[in-house]
Amino acid sequence: MTQERDHAVQKNSELSQDLLPAREQRDRVTTAHRNCERVLVHVLGQRNEAWHEEDTLRAQHLELEQQLANAEEYNENLHEEIHQLHNQLYPHHLPGAAELDSEDEMDEDLEIEAAASGDEDEEGSSMDIDHSD
Repeated sequence: MTQERDHAVQKNSELSQDLLPAREQRDRVTTAHRNCERVLVHVLGQRNEAWHEEDTLRAQHLELEQQLANAEEYNENLHEEIHQLHNQLYPHHLPGAAELDSEDEMDEDLEIEAAASGDEDEEGSSMDIDHSD
């Protein structure tokens, strides 16, 4: 019986030595698995932060687009109001009056040109009048 016990102890010792590399490998794999889980949790956290940042920026972009649209509409309203105020200050520049004004201006321009060309022939240019001999 002691011989059987000794044989069992020896067999157990041999098997334990055979299991030692397997246990070491299991421990390395377990450690690697834990490290991978930590890295995965960290990367998922970074991904979630990036998605949150992207969502925030998209919301901000949408808000800025709306503000731009409001500013453009406000600009258009001011532009129209400026035209209305200008037309109230200068009623002779109204679109219907423009045709009448352009005919009057053309007649005045012709008179001024005729007078200017007549003066130059007689006395020279108006700039020469200041510098007489």
